[in-house]
Amino acid sequence: MTRLYLVRHGDTYFEADRRIKGQLDVPLCPHGRRQAAAVAEYFRGASAAVVYCSTLSRTREGARLIAAATGAPVVPTPLIDEGGWGRWQGLTADEIARERAAGRADPAKFGPLGEARDAFATRTAWFLDGVAIAWRGRTVIAVTHGGVLKNAVLPAIGLTVRDRSAFAAETGSISLLRHDGTHWRPVFLNCTPQRAAEQHPPVRLAEEGV
Repeated sequence: MTRLYLVRHGDTYFEADRRIKGQLDVPLCPHGRRQAAAVAEYFRGASAAVVYCSTLSRTREGARLIAAATGAPVVPTPLIDEGGWGRWQGLTADEIARERAAGRADPAKFGPLGEARDAFATRTAWFLDGVAIAWRGRTVIAVTHGGVLKNAVLPAIGLTVRDRSAFAAETGSISLLRHDGTHWRPVFLNCTPQRAAEQHPPVRLAEEGV
């Protein structure tokens, strides 16, 4: 079976103020870098064919650390960029709530001039389909964003991408999906590296005889 680890990037300088990053290229803060290092340590020596990341620096930084720990190549792809929030990028959650209350929301998009919700879900699905086809029977790691994780996990647990409040991945968390030949199924979700290491250690190169 194909295994896909989904890693949410660590904290950025926007988390403290609950600002929406969207596709703004906001870097990891010092705590976020420590989170990324802990994730990389979880994967040290693990068997992985490739480490995907988005085109944004907050995922690329973590992906490089995981690549160094596993020996797998890093492949950036815009398919797993965060959803675009348009004019609302950089606003706080409270500011966006006031915008919505004032009737300035478009139900089909994440924000004014933002990405269409359906288009965002579709490109995530393209990525998942591509992994299932290109890396059948292998282990893949993807360092990505909270919105992409929702798009990937919600269908895997029997919900739709419109049920966005039903799942949220913490920064620096690890989730694992397994493809059974037809569908992606959850193995574990939203684990810290420490808990994942205790309960769900990754398959090591030596264990696969590589």
